[in-house]
Amino acid sequence: CHSQIGSGALPLELLESIAVEISPIAQKGQTDAMLNTLAANFRSLPKPVIGRISDGKLIFDLRCLRDEAGF
Repeated sequence: CHSQIGSGALPLELLESIAVEISPIAQKGQTDAMLNTLAANFRSLPKPVIGRISDGKLIFDLRCLRDEAGF
């Protein structure tokens, strides 16, 4: 995947990265609600996991994970 560096000084610059994408199996018209619920559940974990929703997928960009042993 490509990660956006930032929205301030470098809004158009991208970095190569790796991501985990989750695409829910949902009935037509329910995908957005399922993605929002799933994202909220990940955010409410004891160690919150923050992702982004794009193109019908919940995406977790792994570029900021540094402690491989901790995961």
